[in-house]
Amino acid sequence: MLVLIVAMAAGLAAGYALGGRLRNLEHLQLRLTWLVVAALGVQLVIFSPLGDWVPEDASVAVHMASYALLLVFAVLNRGNVGVLLAGGGTLLNAVVITANGGYMPASRRALDLAGLVTTSATHNNSAVAEHGDHLLVLGDVMAVPGGIPFFSNVFSVGDVLIAVGVALLLATAMRAPAPITGVQAAVTR
Repeated sequence: MLVLIVAMAAGLAAGYALGGRLRNLEHLQLRLTWLVVAALGVQLVIFSPLGDWVPEDASVAVHMASYALLLVFAVLNRGNVGVLLAGGGTLLNAVVITANGGYMPASRRALDLAGLVTTSATHNNSAVAEHGDHLLVLGDVMAVPGGIPFFSNVFSVGDVLIAVGVALLLATAMRAPAPITGVQAAVTR
């Protein structure tokens, strides 16, 4: 979720820096945005203390279902470059998590750099990579160094694509001119 917060802040800052306006976001036309809200809500629940009540097998299945919702959204809105990039990152993360039985492998080096515990326990959906993990190069192998409160974390190539996609989506939507309404069109004639 931290990746999304940073991406949204960067997208809004870039949108303003490029002369965009926040009000232009209301004209952004995306299909079935509730899929994103539902998927992120599910992930918030399963990675919160509430998720401890869900059996591990069910948690993995629900987690993967949330990725399916995000991918359906990306396919439906593939004409938007930002959504397409974020969808590509989501797909990469889903492939790695699926290949590893429901968790994202994190390199010990990245976890150490972020100042996170390097035991076999998970951090969100990341776990210390072990011999035999699949697609580690696409796992959480990058880090924001420890010592930066709230921001220290590990992340993947997929997370980078998601962040770039979300930032691009917001920045370009803020720059888009508002559509001319019937009243405005009559006045400009």
